[in-house]
Amino acid sequence: MHKAHRVMKYKSRTRRAKSTGQTLSPISGHTRTVSYLGLPPRFRNEPRPLLSFILRVLDGKHRQMVRQHLEYFLRFDFQIPTPEIERIQRRLRGDPSLFQCAVNGMISSMREMADMWIDSGKSRTEREVDFPTDRNVEDVLPGRACSLALLIYRSLLRSHPVYKEMRRDGSQTITETYPRFDPQSHWKLEDALQAHGTKWAAFYFSGLLDSPFSRHISRCDHCKAYFAYHRARLRKVKHGVFCLACERQSSVKRTEGSRNRRLDTAAKERIEWESRRKGPAPPEWIAEQVNKRHGTAFGRRWVSQNLEKILERVEALHNAKG
Repeated sequence: MHKAHRVMKYKSRTRRAKSTGQTLSPISGHTRTVSYLGLPPRFRNEPRPLLSFILRVLDGKHRQMVRQHLEYFLRFDFQIPTPEIERIQRRLRGDPSLFQCAVNGMISSMREMADMWIDSGKSRTEREVDFPTDRNVEDVLPGRACSLALLIYRSLLRSHPVYKEMRRDGSQTITETYPRFDPQSHWKLEDALQAHGTKWAAFYFSGLLDSPFSRHISRCDHCKAYFAYHRARLRKVKHGVFCLACERQSSVKRTEGSRNRRLDTAAKERIEWESRRKGPAPPEWIAEQVNKRHGTAFGRRWVSQNLEKILERVEALHNAKG
């Protein structure tokens, strides 16, 4: 009886998965299997397939992969021959390098969108400070003509069709179509191909924004390479964002920043002492104030070793006051 119960439970779970997890073809009515956003097969088994694909595009070293991907979907746009399509095919066969316009459009647009998304979480006054949880598509960033939302809307959403599909249990879902090549969108073929690459970049990046991994993507402040965290960072990053290769630079920067803050405190405390008492502040007193402020355990020796730098900051603070 127990075994029969387990079999019935398994069958029920299987039926439920079929009824909600797959859609039916609007033509045949049979279950339709579609690869994840049309990604190349090698990405489909990765934990974060879309993010992995976008990072390859952003890297710029996988141009052949991007070209093969765009050419694969372009075949569907060329299935119905027209005089204009035949003319475009002849031009592409005669000059294969012409298709690099689409590749360049996809890579450059993907980088632009990634930069706008990442920079929306950066502090406007302190570039080393990053708030990944504050990223948004609405803000118009300094030096940009429009927001990320408007850029994606112009590149893709205003002309991108969606339609409904039905599941086994009769429920419905909204399904996207893949970006289509529109040769009439521009006078020159080069511009139309570049716009096609931009449309694909917007298609994939908007998919990333609508996923749980949108805040995993980041960019190194030192080498400007794009990378992904294993999990989204929820806390404010105070001393810059660095990839694994540049992590040492991050450590040096954090140490230097902490040291400078302690020296600034020592200089301010020296000025505070001299404004109320005659003569220079005792090193023991300065060290005590620094320890209270920063949780350190310095003595007079630390003050003596850094006296020259402390005096430089004292002079700079006096000059700043005029």
